[in-house]
Amino acid sequence: MIDLFSPDNIAKAILVVCQFIILLTFHEWGHAKSANMLGDPTAKDLGRMSFNPAVHIDPIGTLILPLAGSLYGGGFFGWAKPVPVNPYNLKKPRRDLMLIAAAGPIMNILLTIVIFIIIKMLYMFDLKPYPSKTLFGIHTFLETSAFYSVILAMFNMIPLFPLDGFSVVNGLLPESASRQFEKLAPYGMPILMLIIFLPYFIGIDSPLFIIVEISRDIVDIIAKTLAVR
Repeated sequence: MIDLFSPDNIAKAILVVCQFIILLTFHEWGHAKSANMLGDPTAKDLGRMSFNPAVHIDPIGTLILPLAGSLYGGGFFGWAKPVPVNPYNLKKPRRDLMLIAAAGPIMNILLTIVIFIIIKMLYMFDLKPYPSKTLFGIHTFLETSAFYSVILAMFNMIPLFPLDGFSVVNGLLPESASRQFEKLAPYGMPILMLIIFLPYFIGIDSPLFIIVEISRDIVDIIAKTLAVR
């Protein structure tokens, strides 16, 4: 039986949370940067257009829940502080809100590409198969970070409020359909909680495993395209 509070387990959990914080920081920066580019400086003025993780951390969503989930060795979900957007500053609010929402997941995919470029550079310097435990640890950290980054992007593209996918789908719909779709917003979080927790309580596979499999495929495609694998 695994000792949940053994030094090794705690260290692994802290490492996972650190990866999560880094990936969320890039994700939220993508939202803030795109909002500023589209005419809304709200996030920038509040200091949220930053790569400083501290400005994006939500104590419960970014620290407590991910740490608890990691300690127990299962999957977890979490969140950062939402990036504030004032739609009145946007020229075309529905379109621009879609672009701002999409910027977070896109940033995570771009980050995955950058991570694999770094891994390829390590290969080019003949550091494979990693002559030391430190280099092997760096490689493992990079590869798992790339995978988690894609999972974060794919999870956020679920079309349920408050996830990014909701605004993306809403922006793609015709205006009349968009008005009807927006009525589903209050039910987004309850539906998401059911999707996350109900399979565990009734003993069935979570539909979120589909996201994990899709993420693996995307990671493989990126790695093979860059000739890393």
